[in-house]
Amino acid sequence: MRTSPAADIAPQTLATRIITAKLEQFLLRDRVRRVYFAEDSAPPPVLAYVTHFPRLYLPLAGSHVVDVAQNAAPTTIRTMRGQALFVPENAWDKPEWSGPIEVLTFLFGAKHFGISLAQHKGRSEAPVNAIKTHIHGAYDGLTHSILAALTAFAADRSQGPLDRLLIEALLHSCLRLFRAPSLERPRKAIRTYESICLYMQENFQVALTRESVAEHFGLAPNHVSRLFRREGQIRFNDYLNSIRMNRAKFMLRNYSLTLKEIAANCGYNDIAYFCRMFKKMNNETPTQYRGVDSGVGALTRNADSAIRSSVRS
Repeated sequence: MRTSPAADIAPQTLATRIITAKLEQFLLRDRVRRVYFAEDSAPPPVLAYVTHFPRLYLPLAGSHVVDVAQNAAPTTIRTMRGQALFVPENAWDKPEWSGPIEVLTFLFGAKHFGISLAQHKGRSEAPVNAIKTHIHGAYDGLTHSILAALTAFAADRSQGPLDRLLIEALLHSCLRLFRAPSLERPRKAIRTYESICLYMQENFQVALTRESVAEHFGLAPNHVSRLFRREGQIRFNDYLNSIRMNRAKFMLRNYSLTLKEIAANCGYNDIAYFCRMFKKMNNETPTQYRGVDSGVGALTRNADSAIRSSVRS
């Protein structure tokens, strides 16, 4: 969802107060009565959100209509106040924004933990008002453990009240982090770079360019390039391709989609270019990569993927 450049880069004093007050009010007055879980059991549609980190949606008003994968099929769910949607890493969701809604979205990136508040009147396809606040740096061990428990619960598909209790514990943990954030504040360049990385991880499946990202953040394209060289030691296009290729490899391992469909879902409109980039970055073609689906090769791939997931920003 698009926000103003100031909401993505500048210190979030006002935004933090607004979002913290909304979260405090919910925890004082309400309980989480039901939790929905998204899955990666079906291919994501075009423009769906797919990230390498978990997300949580908490509606505050209205009905939040979201398409997700459940039981190997796309499913539309409607969450309201007192309900929540948890999206594990590599799962997808696609909000419809079809009616009036106010919703908090929590993003648990390894190097960037943020919350956004979207308010939508139901007369357009995107939220008309969205503010964002964040804490740079990894969330603490307690929050990480709660997230790990939620991810395990989602995979186990257990019954009972544990999911609701874990969501409430996670919300209280988030509130604690924003009440007492770390005293160490990274340089503005690092904060901006990490905000851009998070935005690209959320939107890699659409037509991202250095110019479009720069416009979103109110920066000059050359400044975006300098941030990636200085803070990330990587070029903008190399970082974007690495995100897309990680997703492509995940889809090749888990879905029986055509190469054209996988390329489109990873942000590549030209399948020939997708195949060339895949071969360049992985030393094998997408078809060759997909062919190794058993034995030591597959075990090695899965182990490598687990390691990358544990350190990925």
